[in-house]
Amino acid sequence: MALTSKPLTAPPGLAVRAAIALRRSLLRAAEAVVPASVVMVERVISSSEVNMFGELARLRVPDLLENGPLSADEIAARTGTNADAMARTLRAAVFQGVFARRDDGTFENNRMSRALLDQDDSTRAFAIYFASKSNQHAWADFAETLRTGKNGFDRVHGASIWEWFDAHPDEREMFARAMMSLTISEAASIASSYPFGEAHKVCDVGGGRGTLLSEILLHHPKVQGVLVDAPGVLESAKSLLETRGVRERVELTAGSFFDTVPSGADVYVLKTVLHDWDDERSKKILSVVRSAMKPGARLVIADFICEPDCDHYGVMVDMHMMLVCGEGRERSRADFDRLLAATGFRMRRVLATASPAMGIVEGLAV
Repeated sequence: MALTSKPLTAPPGLAVRAAIALRRSLLRAAEAVVPASVVMVERVISSSEVNMFGELARLRVPDLLENGPLSADEIAARTGTNADAMARTLRAAVFQGVFARRDDGTFENNRMSRALLDQDDSTRAFAIYFASKSNQHAWADFAETLRTGKNGFDRVHGASIWEWFDAHPDEREMFARAMMSLTISEAASIASSYPFGEAHKVCDVGGGRGTLLSEILLHHPKVQGVLVDAPGVLESAKSLLETRGVRERVELTAGSFFDTVPSGADVYVLKTVLHDWDDERSKKILSVVRSAMKPGARLVIADFICEPDCDHYGVMVDMHMMLVCGEGRERSRADFDRLLAATGFRMRRVLATASPAMGIVEGLAV
């Protein structure tokens, strides 16, 4: 889906959460009627899915099939791969419910494979990013992370993921696209779940290319925006803001949430920023933001919320944070309350969004 100057429509949150809960219940009910060993064998084998779907997405196989069904030989010829290996891979993908095999032996897209099409809001970038060798090597050293609690990516590569991205711009770009697709899926819900319209100026700190900020401005036409990120990111944000028709309402400010952010906004936004970092560095980020805020100004943290008895996919995101992203973690309401209290804020409330995992934590500068 291409972003336009029209605001996105947020799905009904209650219906989305109910549908996901129903799916989870049905899956568990289905697993309950077969031996546990069968379920566990399937889950262990499914660990290969990340590599399989990541490579099929990288080769743009779903995009090839949008023009009509193709045989495995035809797909292999167009992607420069081995025909037998491609046929076996597609057979496995069909078994997992991704792609469909016709009676004549050709393959075609289905609802699941179309989610991997090369477009802004697709999961293609996610599939490629998670299947990257740098990620896979970190996960291969999971045992040491479990033993020590220390970040696997840094240990395996001798560099943080952010330093790695500086040396591997292709992976940084795919990561940025993955984060953009995630934000697109959540932006309308965040923009409509919080009363941004009460503010005169909203500052999105570490806001990337402005996907969320542009959505907030489209939903709240009287609000002005400030986008804070690295100079190169801001340069790429200009075209998105122009496309969405809000460029004149956005002040672009180069900066880092570890150093300084501009003052003067009524609301400051941190969207999926803190989960990348451990508590000490998260406190540093919050302290930098707090220093720019007047007492009574509001901080909006849009992030995954994982309680000890959490029953949504945020727990798996938390595992990735532990292994890859600077010893980051997903946090509970109590965790956010503690971080905010230590950095000059009072947690006022927590709001739900359409996502069962994503919540909005509001802090007041005191």
